[in-house]
Amino acid sequence: MPVLLLMTLESRPRQDHGRYQAQYDELAQKNQEELDKCWSQQIEESTSVVTTQSTEVGAAGMMLTELRHTVQSLEIDISMRNLKASLENSLREVEACYALQRKQLNGILLHLESELAQTWAEGQCQAQEYKALLNIKVKLEAESTAYCCLLEDGEDFNLGDALDSSNSMQTIQKTTTSWLVDGKVVADQ
Repeated sequence: MPVLLLMTLESRPRQDHGRYQAQYDELAQKNQEELDKCWSQQIEESTSVVTTQSTEVGAAGMMLTELRHTVQSLEIDISMRNLKASLENSLREVEACYALQRKQLNGILLHLESELAQTWAEGQCQAQEYKALLNIKVKLEAESTAYCCLLEDGEDFNLGDALDSSNSMQTIQKTTTSWLVDGKVVADQ
């Protein structure tokens, strides 16, 4: 069996539709104003935040620049300290090298002074030997002369008299020389 459905539509007056339209328009206007107010407030807040952040970024940039200058100053200071330390090390090495050379040269100088003192002593010995030989030569010449004179004069010759006469003419002079090196007697003549 077929079902029969009965519907009735009531048609409301057009006034209701106009009233709904007015309410909708009023609600839309109110929402638009609230939205504009909210957007304005958010824009102001964002502008304030951006301004604050821009100021902070500027301050941070200035601080960064100052820090860069400080870092550069510190790097220069470190570089100068390293250079100073390097130069001090070089100076110590040069001083050590010169001290070693000075010590070696002092050793050579002491050796040469010792050789000089020895050579001087040998020279003094040779001079004394020369004087002794010269004295002997003078004695021999005196004896020879005395012998020749005696032979020519025909007098009796006495060797003792000839020796006594040559001894009276001889003069020996002795000189003592001492060599000091660093307060020590190196040679004594």
